[in-house]
Amino acid sequence: MAKIPKHLKQKNMTDKQVHEKLVEEFGLSNFCASPWNSLHEGPRGLVSTCCKTRQPIGWSGKQTFEEMYNSDHAKDVRAAFLRNERHPQCTACWAQEENGETSLNRLHSSGMSTVPVITDLVNNTDPDGTLHKHKPQWLDFLWTSKCNMACLGCTPELSSTINDNYKREYAVLNGHNPDTYHSNMTNWVNGSKHKVDYVLRNIDSIHAIHLNGGEPFMAEETYELLEELLKRGLNQRVHIWSHTNGSITKYKGVDIIDKYLVYWGDNASITMSNDGFGSTGEYIRYGYKDKKWLNTYRRINESGVQLSIQTCWNIFNAPNIHELGEWLMDNCSPNNQSARYKKPNGSLTIWTNNTTQPKMSYYIPELREQCLDSLRQLDITGNHPGNWKDTIKRWQNWLLKEDNQYEAPKYDKLYHWFNGVKQLDLARGTDLCTDVPHLRGLYELGKEIPDDYQAKIKG
Repeated sequence: MAKIPKHLKQKNMTDKQVHEKLVEEFGLSNFCASPWNSLHEGPRGLVSTCCKTRQPIGWSGKQTFEEMYNSDHAKDVRAAFLRNERHPQCTACWAQEENGETSLNRLHSSGMSTVPVITDLVNNTDPDGTLHKHKPQWLDFLWTSKCNMACLGCTPELSSTINDNYKREYAVLNGHNPDTYHSNMTNWVNGSKHKVDYVLRNIDSIHAIHLNGGEPFMAEETYELLEELLKRGLNQRVHIWSHTNGSITKYKGVDIIDKYLVYWGDNASITMSNDGFGSTGEYIRYGYKDKKWLNTYRRINESGVQLSIQTCWNIFNAPNIHELGEWLMDNCSPNNQSARYKKPNGSLTIWTNNTTQPKMSYYIPELREQCLDSLRQLDITGNHPGNWKDTIKRWQNWLLKEDNQYEAPKYDKLYHWFNGVKQLDLARGTDLCTDVPHLRGLYELGKEIPDDYQAKIKG
């Protein structure tokens, strides 16, 4: 491939403009810079080129990150992109684009206009994908699996609380036999010291770090890293992005907002999770409390960081998602502007766990219509945070599609959901019908599954 000139990486170019230039001048329509500029470490220390692929380039328990940059798999991916070929590890992005959507991951990675990705890294890559100049720029690390909550859409890999209680509470909910299933998901991060060391070794090239979890504000290394970056005066050069459940703001007496976030200001991005207020929110995110979350929301918002709220649409909040949506529309802004202080952006995503999907509403047509009606109530104004408009439409279309997996007498998914809820309520002392009353009908239907069908499912 021809050398890519420096003019392609002018700082005033947007991600889209950079990508369009690549296509126009070099025909690199399938290019993605992730295999050059990013690393993602997921559960158990498995490392990949980005969070959208599950094909690892190495394992941090055995290899250094530097070694993984030129593993056989990493080289194979880069070589494919240099030939303008679609590598099979990237099927998630290709599928997204074939559905007429934009792959934001690929677009952003290829157009990180603040760093010389295209000119510096690609021009130092052999045709076989060997990268001679190691320059990490975007690190997406699951910092810890420690978490003080047990959210219904999460897994033992990402929450130490779930892991500690998985056999008792979660096996059935996720389709496993609790009598035979054993969780081996120990806290795969006993510490993230190796990540801190890697960041500091390569700090001259790193521009952004995603501290994910678990609950990253429970990890000692989060505070260690921020302290070191602040000491070096890098708080305005190295962008920090982190997710939080909103329940933790201190570690060993150190307040992460007052001690660190205020010094990053809008060079930090914090995403707070909220799937509902009151009893619904508490049921979905076990350990959640409105008062604590709202106080953390206020303090982080007033610290000057870029704040977003992430809501996961699921069967437990789908029948009344508009209630949370109304609060978000009142408190979030598509322009991130407010007279007093910045309003956060809002984002929406969806859980894919089989037994928490809104399609569980298919079992009761009236419940399905209630979920659709709640979406329609959200879809009444153009003043949506972020890309809500498109997301809401996608959800509506998704719920309108026929899916006979959720129709009686095919009770498999209902069986797992019902028994999972029973297991959770017994273990936690909760009551679905009281805490989430709009699902009482679905719960009652679960009681009516014929014994012979239950026996068949158990197998």
